[in-house]
Amino acid sequence: MSTNGKQQEGGEPISTSVEVLEREQSTQRILSAASAVINDLQTRPESRNVTFKAASHLSEGLYAKINIRKFHLASDEPETLGGTDRAPNPVELILGAFGACQEIVISAYAAVLAIKVDSVSVEANGTLDLAGFFNVANVRPGYHTIEYTTTIQTRETDEAKLNQLVYFAQNRCPVLDILQNPVNVKGNFKFSR
Repeated sequence: MSTNGKQQEGGEPISTSVEVLEREQSTQRILSAASAVINDLQTRPESRNVTFKAASHLSEGLYAKINIRKFHLASDEPETLGGTDRAPNPVELILGAFGACQEIVISAYAAVLAIKVDSVSVEANGTLDLAGFFNVANVRPGYHTIEYTTTIQTRETDEAKLNQLVYFAQNRCPVLDILQNPVNVKGNFKFSR
């Protein structure tokens, strides 16, 4: 955030009126969207299930082009795993998706709980056993542990509200739920000639 070099006593940056206005508008946008979705869920129960889609195409080597709605992403592997290191690998993208999901959930519920949050950030790391991927040992090829630290910058002092916010971050984050619980995955393979 731009603070124009101004600081309070103790060295904390002073938010500009533009930054405060932008945060308030963002909070209002979140609350408005959440209210509309909740109202829709209550009046039209059939709207509960939504489907998200992604398509990926391996373009060269281990470099994949990913399309999600109107967005174009990429995935690759580091050179040590045979890639060209032009993009994060799929398991790194999962960590990024998890961090972003935590930040979104915290921002949304902070707005609902009237907690002013200045910033949210997540650092996540996951450990997997390459022997599973390379079929060297009969172990899971995916993450066996993920550790994360979520940092919430706020001036809120009400412990009950802050505990509620943590509860929602731990229990209403879709990506965390996907990582912690089995998902019914069905697939098929087609060969084209």
